[in-house]
Amino acid sequence: MIVWMPVWDAASCNSTDCECPSGFVPRPCRLNIVARTLGAGMFKAYRVRLPGLIAFLATALMPVVLHSAVGSGGTSGKILSILGTWTGTWTNANNITTGTESFVVQTQVGSTITGFFCWDITQDPATCSSNINDYETWSGTIDATGTLVITGQLGDYPAKLSLDGTSISGTYQNRRIASHTGTWGVQRAPLR
Repeated sequence: MIVWMPVWDAASCNSTDCECPSGFVPRPCRLNIVARTLGAGMFKAYRVRLPGLIAFLATALMPVVLHSAVGSGGTSGKILSILGTWTGTWTNANNITTGTESFVVQTQVGSTITGFFCWDITQDPATCSSNINDYETWSGTIDATGTLVITGQLGDYPAKLSLDGTSISGTYQNRRIASHTGTWGVQRAPLR
């Protein structure tokens, strides 16, 4: 859209409600005083390009928007380290049973992660592997949005890292026992 604003000489006009010459829309004389002060050529072909303005603003604001809207994983395009021991609970949707857990991320190389679940938080994760009923190894990935895809010995554990990077929550589905399905969530202290 192009808007042309013609300038006319209002040197003889002493009122703020002067009218433009024939064929022009009435304009206050103040516009012409400004035009004479700043230079009339500046206002002779004033055009506004709405798509150009929108594109300019979008480009100018894009870094602000991308920086402040870090996405669902709080990672702003970067994969956060989730190494360490996370603790929390699980709830079986079908049997309405709950329990405690440790989610231990032992290695993280880029987006590839490995570790284990200790399905009883009263056990020390360091010795949990000695109790086969409470110990399950897993491997998986984490992407820049904080999405985790975890495949354990017994089931699948898709999850999501919180925006602040201090908690993980997801679902689980045992591949052998269909009724073992539900939700799980763990957290750790904020990174310093």
